[in-house]
This record gives sequence, C-alpha cells and structure tokens, in this order.
Amino acid sequence: MTGNNAVRTEVRADGRIDGRTARRDRNRDEVVAAALELVDEGVIDPSIEQLTERSGLSARSIFRYFEGLDDLRRAVIRSHFERLQPLLDSVEGGDGSFETRLKKFIDARIKFNEAIAGPARTARMRSHFAPVIAEDIQQYRQILDSAVRRQFAPEFKTRSKAEAEDLIALIDTLVSFDSWELLTRDHGRSRTQVRRAWTLALESLLTR
Repeated sequence: MTGNNAVRTEVRADGRIDGRTARRDRNRDEVVAAALELVDEGVIDPSIEQLTERSGLSARSIFRYFEGLDDLRRAVIRSHFERLQPLLDSVEGGDGSFETRLKKFIDARIKFNEAIAGPARTARMRSHFAPVIAEDIQQYRQILDSAVRRQFAPEFKTRSKAEAEDLIALIDTLVSFDSWELLTRDHGRSRTQVRRAWTLALESLLTR
C-alpha cells in the first residue's frame, strides 16, 4: 500500500522547492512521529496535549497541518501500518513444507497483531464516525487477505473455488486483530496458548 503521510511538496516555477511547503511537510511528519512514539509507549490515542509536549509544536500549529483529529489519527494509523507491513511481506508464500509455512505465517501474524494494537483500537473506535478511516481499514483487510492467499496457495489449489474462498475468509477472521483481542484480553490466553490454538485450527482446516 502506498499512502505517504506528508503533504506533497510543491515545486516552484523556477524549479526550487517551496520553503513553506517543505517546512509544513517536515512539521507534519514530526507530529506523526511524536504520535507513533507515544503509541509505542502504550498510549492508544494520543491527546493534543501529549502531542504538543512531545513534538514541541503548539496545538494551533498542529491543526494547521491536519484537517482535524481524525485526519491526524488516519495519518498515524497509515504510518504505523506501513511500518509493520514488512512483517507480512517477509513471509514467502507457497515455499517450503506446509509445517514451515504455517509456523512462519502464525509467528508473523502474532507479531503483527501485538504491534498494531494501539492504532488498531483507535481505528476500530473511529471507523464508525470517520469514513476515511473505514476506507483505510478495508484496504488493510485486503492486504491481510492477500497474505493468507499467498501463504497457503498450494492448499487452496486442491479445493473448489467456493471452498477456497470460504477457507480464506475463515482463516483471515481466525488470525485477525479482533480475534487476537478476544483471545488475549477477554479469554486471558497467553501468546503461547494463542499460537497453539491457531496452529491446531489451521492444521485442521487446511489438511483435512
């Protein structure tokens, strides 16, 4: 996915970069970086007060760079997802034994779900009120869906199209962030217990 969080830099007629635009880009990036630092420290939805303290910019300045809080949240969610996408892309789809592919897939998805927690909760919370965030969530789901298709392509090839699509949707739901939240927060399952449960479930679904 593309999705640069910075405002596009404007080039003047004489070929030089507009200084004001470049400064705006830089300050906008600093606000997003400050928000990501806070997210990494466990702050789910950084407040304007926290962002001003961390970035060194005033609230008035921050709102010059973003159309509102949801625009800022969207930039943070996008940037965080893009930082983590290599976790999904690093899994080589279709290569190796089923056991090897299964282990790599589950390990990558657990790491991804752990790392995306803060922005994912914010996105889920705000998606009902901010259509642009809902649109981004749909794009992210397509990326996660593609990772499932890529990793277990050999197994899907042995099924009918309808059955393969059912399996893809089921697996994507099973290892989703929502599932991770239910298992770890509501059911109190540990990382090891979730890995074991997901391994058994996917083995049953894909090798029966």
